[in-house]
Amino acid sequence: MTLSNFLSKLNWRLTVIHLIACCFFIYSFLMFSYLHDHEFLMRLLDHPKTWLNNPENWFKDPKNRNFTPTVIAIDALWISLSKPIGLLTGFLISLAITIKKHWYWVNSLIVFLLASLLLRYHLFGWNYLSYIFMALGAVFKEYSIGYFLVNGLVMLTIGLMLFFLKQVQKFISPVTVSEKRDEAIL
Repeated sequence: MTLSNFLSKLNWRLTVIHLIACCFFIYSFLMFSYLHDHEFLMRLLDHPKTWLNNPENWFKDPKNRNFTPTVIAIDALWISLSKPIGLLTGFLISLAITIKKHWYWVNSLIVFLLASLLLRYHLFGWNYLSYIFMALGAVFKEYSIGYFLVNGLVMLTIGLMLFFLKQVQKFISPVTVSEKRDEAIL
């Protein structure tokens, strides 16, 4: 395959839209991971300075004794693996769509690599965008189950819409040479 043939199969529209959809999947999975052990999260948020400065004192508090190091490790694992699992889920959906629509599968691979790099170096801009996309969850008390559930569902819905809406897929669909000829005749 020549370089020009390879470059002609790349679709920047698909890359950008699927990258944004993967971003929504990553952060929706993060919101859902906070629901795993909500009681632990609330106790941790009650005493953040105590926990960060002297973690051994946090365990000495009688109401925190049921949180063993194993429980903390499992909760940390859930939260830390949520973003890669969201990325992998978004990539697999992107790959399935590109294969089904007979688009070039390397586009999905580029999406995965770009999303991995952006996630690794914290370049998604989530610190700025979270205020917009987490506004619906503000109806509930901050850090409540409803807050995380609504925000996770909103972001998951936006991600799914970017993957599956017909208008978006029509926008992504590459223009073939025969379609260019038909437009030129009109």
